[in-house]
Amino acid sequence: MASPSTSSTKEKRRQAAEAAPEGGRTLAELKAKYEFESTIGWLFHDIHRVLTKGFERRATKLGITRAQWRVVMAARRVDGLTQTELADLVDMEKAPCGRLLDKLEKGGWIERRADPRDRRVNRVHATDKIEPIVPMMLEAAASLFEDALRSMSKRDIAELVAKLETIKANLAETDQDPVLRGPLRDL
Repeated sequence: MASPSTSSTKEKRRQAAEAAPEGGRTLAELKAKYEFESTIGWLFHDIHRVLTKGFERRATKLGITRAQWRVVMAARRVDGLTQTELADLVDMEKAPCGRLLDKLEKGGWIERRADPRDRRVNRVHATDKIEPIVPMMLEAAASLFEDALRSMSKRDIAELVAKLETIKANLAETDQDPVLRGPLRDL
């Protein structure tokens, strides 16, 4: 059984958690004011999560994971990136990206070649092994987006894309991220 001081401490913690630091607002009042699940950040994250799961379900039959697909397609799109540039482009830490590249290289999906000007640097190149499945992966992605956008008109979709591009451009103006600021910003 809890001692009176323990119960009193728990009650104080509960009261402190319910009271906001400013203006004495309760947690319930803050939640009502900031509908977290309707914020742009929350929605972007949640949409990304649901899209990722949907794409994984559609693409697993092709023998490549979503993470592998993203890395190989980035290497295909911008041939000869360094491992660091590729990791930045696909938003991965360098070490996990390096391990993923090891698997892709072993599977014949990519090649790493020493940079002719700096042998310490490896450049990543997609192999032709990806070409036969590109149409199938693109079809999987198209099917997923068709499902996601099915209740929207073409005009709604065009407006959505334009607004998202504006948000990306706004962020690129203020961000020091080399992917957003550098030559890879339009990928």
